[in-house]
Amino acid sequence: MKFRGDNVNTTIIKDFLLQLAFIAVLILSMQIFFAERSNGENNRRVKIILSVIFGVCILFCMSFPVYTNSDFHIDIRIVPLMLGTLYLGSRTGIILSAIIILYRLYLGGVAELLTTTLVLVCSMPVFLYALEYFDKGNKYKRIQISLLLTVCYCLIGMLTVFVLRGFTLQALQVQLLHFTISIAVVLFFTALNETIQDIIRKNRQLQSDVKEAEIAFLRSQIKPHFLYNALNSIAALCLDEPRKAKELTYDLSQYLRSGFNFKQLGSLTTIENELELVKAYINIEKARFGPRLGVEYDVEANMDILIPPLILQPLVENAIRHGLMSNLRGGTVKISVKQEEDAVIHITIEDNGCGMSERQRDEILKLNADKTGIGLWNISERIRLLYGNSIRIESAEGMGTKVIFDIPAQTVRQIGG
Repeated sequence: MKFRGDNVNTTIIKDFLLQLAFIAVLILSMQIFFAERSNGENNRRVKIILSVIFGVCILFCMSFPVYTNSDFHIDIRIVPLMLGTLYLGSRTGIILSAIIILYRLYLGGVAELLTTTLVLVCSMPVFLYALEYFDKGNKYKRIQISLLLTVCYCLIGMLTVFVLRGFTLQALQVQLLHFTISIAVVLFFTALNETIQDIIRKNRQLQSDVKEAEIAFLRSQIKPHFLYNALNSIAALCLDEPRKAKELTYDLSQYLRSGFNFKQLGSLTTIENELELVKAYINIEKARFGPRLGVEYDVEANMDILIPPLILQPLVENAIRHGLMSNLRGGTVKISVKQEEDAVIHITIEDNGCGMSERQRDEILKLNADKTGIGLWNISERIRLLYGNSIRIESAEGMGTKVIFDIPAQTVRQIGG
């Protein structure tokens, strides 16, 4: 399609490639960069940044249009407008439309402003209506929807130009060129974006599967560890206090019947259930150690809040066996579970036992295959995998030890929707 010769055609191609390259570098690189950060509260910030990037792309396209002759100039603002609306939502689409109209007003030209406004007023309702189907569609359905919307946008633009500026063969050529390039570019970007999103989704699923497998392995280590110690404690009572041993065995079996069934809660349990396990374990240990073992509870939290199962009991066990019972006089373990105002559960397991040195604090969170104790390392790893946090240990020799960690408050109702 020629307008003023081969040199003009070369310039047109270069101008379109410039717009295409600018959009590709900004939009696709930013989407990849922010892909792993798009969750929760952070997702809103990512959307804002991407919206700004789409807006910059629109301003660039409108600032450096492709001039076909002295009367006509075209650009591919449809690409950032389309992607911003379909992937970031209706609010972004409306904001981007407002940016186009305001910038067109700044650039001047009554005919151009009227054309731009009419095209957006007629096409944006169609875009917003298609959002629901786009969100629910698979990769190929989304590509089809984006192509249909591009055709709709270009046809509306073509008809608007003909109505406002009259029909000429030259105008038809320009509109057909814009139509062809817009279809090709939208197809390219939508297909590429969907491919990137598909790769990211598969990568996230693989990461999630690996994390779940690792957490399941860590939890499986705690179960036999807890049972081994609990049954040893019961066995120690069988000769001297068989009735007490029988009662504790019955209590333990009753708890295990319901306490280890975490499947229905997505591998999480409530604070109430976790504290029941802690109390069952402490009852067993108190029967063994008698008045040497004291316990204090300081719980100020919604008991329905979900936490990882078997996360308190190993810490309590560690405090009792390695902190308190290392002293002949014993001591007291304090279990604190408090819900903070910022929707965080603050958990502290504290004892006034023998404490530990700084070197011991550094070593205790390292997995040592020569040791049978895995409690603190296990808990630390599970919290890191689930929440990205780590436990904090405060201790001094002869003064006791305090283990502290925070997890987000999440209830059964929130999980179920």
